[in-house]
Amino acid sequence: MNASPSARLGLTDQLRRDWYLTRFLFAMQDYPGKEYKRVRADLRTDLDAAAADVGMRRALADLGSPRHLADGYYGALERERPRYWDGAVVAALLGTMLAYCFLSYGAGAVDTLLAQGGGTVQLHYLGAPLTVTGTEREFGLEFKFSWLGALVYLGTMAVGFALGSRLWRLRTGRSAGA
Repeated sequence: MNASPSARLGLTDQLRRDWYLTRFLFAMQDYPGKEYKRVRADLRTDLDAAAADVGMRRALADLGSPRHLADGYYGALERERPRYWDGAVVAALLGTMLAYCFLSYGAGAVDTLLAQGGGTVQLHYLGAPLTVTGTEREFGLEFKFSWLGALVYLGTMAVGFALGSRLWRLRTGRSAGA
């Protein structure tokens, strides 16, 4: 009984193949699920067969970059698809940036109050009401939930998600070549 090509691969070759397939997975993140599984299974089988002939290092070099390989598969689709993970990363970065700006604004207000002798002041930042306290004994930043603040924050993240994932690709009636 003959062993399968992947059973004949050494540990190093299996790790190389699996690392390539992992990078390919990230590049194909929003490819249709069932079709991706078929493509990945075929690629794994072809890699194992090519590695038996020319070695894993050469087989991977002949395939080229996983990103370029994925771009070829995306190009064969009937229409372009959004990449949701890209949008999620952009939205998360924007949300983190807004939170950092909010805290920086509050810290600057506390510093200004301390420079002017201390006190408490009511402010608004991006629709969120803030109470800033800065004295020699204490300093604090208190904010309250507001619908306007939530809309600004979530709206900014939604726009970041839409731009990052390129949601307009879902629009029907558009050909891949257009």
